[in-house]
Amino acid sequence: MPMDIVFWIVIGLIFIYLLTSFLIANGIAMSLRRPLTMTPAQFGLEYEEVSFYSRIDKVLLKGWYIPAGGNSTIIAMPGGKQTREDRSTRMLELCVDLAKKGYNILVFERRGCGQSQAAKFRYRSILGRDFSGAIDYIRTRNVKEDIILLGVSIGASAAIASARENSDIKAVICDSCFKSIPLMAKRVMSEKCSAFAVFEPGAVVMGWLFFGLDKESAIDKVPYINCPIFFINGSADTSVPPQDAYDLFAASNNPLDEIWIADGAKHSQSYMTYPEEYVDRIVKFLADKVS
Repeated sequence: MPMDIVFWIVIGLIFIYLLTSFLIANGIAMSLRRPLTMTPAQFGLEYEEVSFYSRIDKVLLKGWYIPAGGNSTIIAMPGGKQTREDRSTRMLELCVDLAKKGYNILVFERRGCGQSQAAKFRYRSILGRDFSGAIDYIRTRNVKEDIILLGVSIGASAAIASARENSDIKAVICDSCFKSIPLMAKRVMSEKCSAFAVFEPGAVVMGWLFFGLDKESAIDKVPYINCPIFFINGSADTSVPPQDAYDLFAASNNPLDEIWIADGAKHSQSYMTYPEEYVDRIVKFLADKVS
């Protein structure tokens, strides 16, 4: 085969690889709108519809504030591209249960999801700023409030990112957090089709270049977080295996940290599987670790 034809075939294959990688990264970073179907009022709780801006890039975020009368606020972010109620994990019910234990709750939708504003193209994946904006909002309500971050899956990764930047956080509840962004991208693609895993390096690079994907993963950040972290994972989680939680726990190396592997629970389903135990473990962890 003539060399010039080989050259153009190679160029064509590279172009196809890069384009496919870009489209995959774009699909992961894209917004998703879902309607709300429930509110805290359906569980007999008073709440406020609130809005605030992410830190630095000022994306308008929407959420619910559920007052409980205490001096501690749990800020919660669902996983995936879910709304603040997240029926797939019953995030609303979890927030209601924690409010009944005396914790004020701010649960909100990350950029581009639910009623929250979509970020500019270059900043779609910088989710730590959303948690940090929520922290700033709570500080405007009560500067002395103890703040705890609670995130599920990608929300847990965002909580870790924000906790590294905010030394005044009292604790982090980290549910189903993946330790490595490239590894998680490979897992997601492999779940769709095993052949897609070949696009993982390209998709990650495209995420870095075009969508603000963090070049550091959770496992790079946890050693720099001073507050206690409660790592939660399901033993039957195939999307984020429990080994990720063990590795994060080891990397953090904080004697105040704790870990719970919920027997038989699938991805982000530990609360769904053991609702009372889940809440009791969080309450005990915070009572023991947060002064």
